[in-house]
Amino acid sequence: MKNFDFKKLLPHIIAIVVFALVAVVYCKPSLQGKVLNQHDSQGWKGMAQQSFEVKEKTGKFPLWTNSMFGGMPTYQIAMEGTTNIGAGSEVIRKAMQLWLPEPIAFFFLASLCFYILCIVLGVSPWVAIFGGLAYAYSTYNPIIISVGHNTKMMSLAYAPMVIAGLMLLFQRKYLLGFLITALFAAFTIGQSHLQVVYYLLIIAGCITVAFFINAYKEKDLLHGIKASALGLAGGLLGLGACAGGILPTYDYAKETMRGGASQLTLSAADSSTNKTKGG
Repeated sequence: MKNFDFKKLLPHIIAIVVFALVAVVYCKPSLQGKVLNQHDSQGWKGMAQQSFEVKEKTGKFPLWTNSMFGGMPTYQIAMEGTTNIGAGSEVIRKAMQLWLPEPIAFFFLASLCFYILCIVLGVSPWVAIFGGLAYAYSTYNPIIISVGHNTKMMSLAYAPMVIAGLMLLFQRKYLLGFLITALFAAFTIGQSHLQVVYYLLIIAGCITVAFFINAYKEKDLLHGIKASALGLAGGLLGLGACAGGILPTYDYAKETMRGGASQLTLSAADSSTNKTKGG
């Protein structure tokens, strides 16, 4: 305890307090009993209503629903299940959000994760506080929350931590970098909003290429290979933790029009040549 320096910890405590206060003030109506009229959330409730009614009668969700398109597997919109991994990760997620209610938690989490990325990059804590606020409250974020794109907002909130983990790997902090990359890759992918994951992969790829070029110039390719391998392993581990949701969706997509399985044709005269291809 002799080496403990509270002064170094103080800026981070202030940052957490600032993020929490700003989020609470910004979302004050939610503490007054008001609820966002989120279009996507209302749509989901309508689609899942049939499945919840079946669960109420039988005690479990059906495996098929007629409430979407011409019918589809229920696990795409309403299923339940718990695992030890899921329960443990839920505790970590809630703790990072200070157990704040939605939508307050969205803004707080996004501010905190971007703040941590700034600290990893060597930015002053006082500047990083403004960076976290700017990232969380960019005009796009309140818009997607207002229409119910909650999983997209959560994916955007976690994404900076994946980048932070990758940066730590290239800073030779291999164990910490690997753990953060794997954990937050799982959190991000677990939101099932693969559009954000796709963009995140592009960013991670650009960062990796830049560091490989730098490692080549410094004649330290072994470090670049090691860091990249650990980053890839962390990402795959995060993907594996979400396989229960990703793989069934991947399998089902092959049988949908998005996966190229549509039976529609462009011309009734020659269906063999004009059949649609691709998703």
